[in-house]
Amino acid sequence: MSNLGWYQWITTASKKVGGPLNLLAIIGGSCLAVGGTVGSMITNKYRDIKEKKELKTLGTYSVTKDAEIKKIKLLLKTGDQIAILAADNDTILIAKNEDKDNPYFVSADFLMACSDYKGK
Repeated sequence: MSNLGWYQWITTASKKVGGPLNLLAIIGGSCLAVGGTVGSMITNKYRDIKEKKELKTLGTYSVTKDAEIKKIKLLLKTGDQIAILAADNDTILIAKNEDKDNPYFVSADFLMACSDYKGK
């Protein structure tokens, strides 16, 4: 075997397909086809997962009084809807509807004071 390696393979392959431009076109077209197919599959799978993903909650509650926790930048206004995602003793994980910064950890006392949540 010679020390030409890849150069020899490229020149041989180029001659078989009619020149280096044809070889580049074949390689580029193949990459585009495979990349497009894989990208399409990934996009479709992501959409399927996103559409099927349902938020499992322990309940949805309404805010009855304006409240704020400045430390975590949570502002609840009367009429907002919150969903409880998890609860452990006094700590509750909530998601505020249409809030891009979800979720938030709050205390049960805070939640009972500003919403119709009654506790366990």
